Amino acid sequence: MSGVLLIGRSGLAVGALLVVTSTFTAVVSPPGTAESVISALTVGIGVLVVVLGLLALLLERKRHE
Repeated sequence: MSGVLLIGRSGLAVGALLVVTSTFTAVVSPPGTAESVISALTVGIGVLVVVLGLLALLLERKRHE
């Protein structure tokens, strides 16, 4: 298995975990608190990690064509 493929799959898994857990925390915590702000930032970071993981997977598959 290629290194880029492994990085892409790991990025998707970690990003999905960040998005799911921090979205739940953001919904549960009261608005305007530090917890809700950190959770919202973590959702953004998780989405960025998912996008980068997808980009790595797409580049690796395109390289093999």
